[in-house]
Amino acid sequence: MNQHQQQPLDSGQEPAMPQVAATAASRLEARRRLLKGGLALAPVAMTVTSRPVLGANLECHGPTGFQSANVSRAVGKTVDLACGTRKRPADWAVPGTTYPSGFNSGTLFATYFANGGFANGTTFGNILAMSAGSSVNTQIAQLVVAAILNSVTTTVPSRAQIIALWNGHVNKNYSPSGEAPWDDAKIIKYLNYTMGVIVSF
Repeated sequence: MNQHQQQPLDSGQEPAMPQVAATAASRLEARRRLLKGGLALAPVAMTVTSRPVLGANLECHGPTGFQSANVSRAVGKTVDLACGTRKRPADWAVPGTTYPSGFNSGTLFATYFANGGFANGTTFGNILAMSAGSSVNTQIAQLVVAAILNSVTTTVPSRAQIIALWNGHVNKNYSPSGEAPWDDAKIIKYLNYTMGVIVSF
């Protein structure tokens, strides 16, 4: 038998792989390992990157931070150690609810807000007792009253910002940080957002 003849395949030994094929196979295996390693690390990197955002106080945004707020925030949260307790208009309207220091149901709306169509002598209690669906004006009035009452225990929005939101609604010119003026829908959305109500961006 000629020494240069190939051994039969059924001899129990596999034929030697040519050097080029072995190199290509090892490169392919190295690429696979690299890709697997990269994909395994990606979720870890994303988690570390997003943790400060998700752990942050996501409902404590002033009007200028509202549009850039994280949409994945935990909605419906009305108690927060940093933001304080945020009650909604319906919460403040419950008979027997204790008002914060310096306020009561007889506090005049005009003490803080230009009347905006309400009769002289209209009180916080009167505003909160109105039907929210009666008008957009009433709805925003109830939200700013709740926000002012909340401002005793919260920092955002500030009283000055709440009053500016109301004046902007009345005058149709509220524009934080040079943005285009907000319409009533955006004012309502923002005030609801500060009280933990689900809003869409």
